[in-house]
Amino acid sequence: MAVDETELQPGDVYHVGLFEHTLEKGWFCQFCIGILLCVNNGACFCFGIFSPYMKGQGFTYSQFQIDAVSTVGVLLSYFSMPTGFLYDRKGPAATLLVGTLLNVTGWVGMFLIFSDVFSHSVVVMAIFYGLSQLSASFFETGSVLTNLKSFSCYKGRVILIQKTFMGLGSSLVAQIYVAFFEKVFDGIAPFFVFLALYSIFAGTLGVLYLRLPTPATRCVGINVEDADTRARGGGEPRMFALPFNIGTGILCFSVAFVLLTSLVENYVHSLSLAWRLVIGVATVVLCVTFTAMIFTTPSYEVNRSRSAGDVDADDVEGRASAVHASGTISCATAANASDDAAMTKGYDRDYGTVEDLSRCAVSSVEMQCIAGLQDGQETSARQQRASPVVPWAESSVAEGDAQERLSSLNTKSLWTNLQHRELWLLWLVCFAAWSAMTVVSSNSSRIYQAVASDSFSLTVNSVFVSIYGVASAVGRILVGALYPHMEHRRIHVSAMLLVPPSLNVAGLPLFLIAPARLLFVPFFVVGLGVGFSWGTTVLVITSLFSSANCGKHYSFLYTAGMLSPLIFNLALFGPLYDHFQAKEGHGKEGSCEGVICFAVPLVVCTVVNMFAIPAAYAFYKRSSALLQMP
Repeated sequence: MAVDETELQPGDVYHVGLFEHTLEKGWFCQFCIGILLCVNNGACFCFGIFSPYMKGQGFTYSQFQIDAVSTVGVLLSYFSMPTGFLYDRKGPAATLLVGTLLNVTGWVGMFLIFSDVFSHSVVVMAIFYGLSQLSASFFETGSVLTNLKSFSCYKGRVILIQKTFMGLGSSLVAQIYVAFFEKVFDGIAPFFVFLALYSIFAGTLGVLYLRLPTPATRCVGINVEDADTRARGGGEPRMFALPFNIGTGILCFSVAFVLLTSLVENYVHSLSLAWRLVIGVATVVLCVTFTAMIFTTPSYEVNRSRSAGDVDADDVEGRASAVHASGTISCATAANASDDAAMTKGYDRDYGTVEDLSRCAVSSVEMQCIAGLQDGQETSARQQRASPVVPWAESSVAEGDAQERLSSLNTKSLWTNLQHRELWLLWLVCFAAWSAMTVVSSNSSRIYQAVASDSFSLTVNSVFVSIYGVASAVGRILVGALYPHMEHRRIHVSAMLLVPPSLNVAGLPLFLIAPARLLFVPFFVVGLGVGFSWGTTVLVITSLFSSANCGKHYSFLYTAGMLSPLIFNLALFGPLYDHFQAKEGHGKEGSCEGVICFAVPLVVCTVVNMFAIPAAYAFYKRSSALLQMP
């Protein structure tokens, strides 16, 4: 039995009490919890806040030892395969539970180390810091991937708002540290108590309330395309534009607020405790205001009348059978048939769809991968495929007038694609961009201290962490804003891969010439490149690979992130910093002074990014030809 188009008409908006539960409010409550989890994940990238304490009394770590701790954390944060298997088999609740346990254990261990309960050994420090970082992939997969599926009609907004908080979260945490901890407590130990308590709070909410949609809880306009959107050929539904516009506005205001306060804190060293508290409270209030999305979301009659009986198993199987029999039904019908079949049969936990940013009604080729249709239909679909433009990928003609162009989805194995230069070009671009992220974010305090010498301030050090996070968030926002315009002008998203290495080539040398007070400029430029890189890479992956093939190729790119700290931290930054520190006669308890302390790794990283620019251009030309774009 096919779905009647009248069942997908929004109907009238009905009014409910402010705290009265509706299906729509429930979904936006889940979205806000996802934001809290991303803020929590942002705390994993605040190493620059507490790394100065590792050179303090009782620790006196060398720079090589500090880099060893940070490298363990970076490697484990990129180790995402266990997360994928767990999410595939048990879903978001189990994934977030494990992530919460790892994160809390790590922060409690760090508290006990800095409280002199546990040993100050580098090995012990690396173990507990590593556990906190290992949780990052669990939080990201359990929250972002779940909401990408739950808000399948607004995937672009999920990336724009929630994914941005993966970068902005570190800035918010830095502001909270400056406001409530730096001048109030002696030492860093109480800050780890806050991180552990917040992780328990956000993680518990995620475990209890984050769920994938089911046939009984699907919501027209959120994860079911409404009739009006289908008639327009796809895109974002208009039904829930208001709450998402409010969320986008709050996000942009938050970025501007954190950037402004960071600059004030950078230039006003005598910032009073009262002003610190005002900034801290305002930061917390900004996070809370995202709940406005819950209370402003409209409630539609179509969703009030939907129940489990509206989309039963027989109807799902019938529509899936219709797809199998004909292979020629409309894109929208195929999307809903396969989506329901996937949820009914449990296939909707396919990890291969990580951060899939395709629109709500996707092509028939994607639906074959998700629903697991039989070989007969695949043969029929292959007969309709256009000839490949290049031998790297298989091409297919997307159904529906809305597509209006050939789309090519690579379904070949990772091993096969590794034998072609395109994947390695993309890997090189990611390696260059993420190496800049590694060398700057992991060593921000050492870079600032080497330039500032005796004028080093823990407040300003935290400000640089904040500015870096804000810039990363701005980069993601710009990617999200530019993407639809590039699609409209038929420019492939891989063109934005040119931006990160170009920004790094411009920003990294500024660390060698900028005075201490102007270091926020290179921190912002490099952070902006990082945001562009993370935002663009996932869009490139999902535009070239089928849903069932995205995860493994995205995970392969993570090897670039795992290699970067081994080269730039352990092999270059740490040993050279310690060498020049000893040469200056400062000893372990002192610090290295002058740009010579960090010049070599930054120059090498700049050269790598210079090579990445032509690599990014070559990849853009190949991918544009692949998708037959100008």
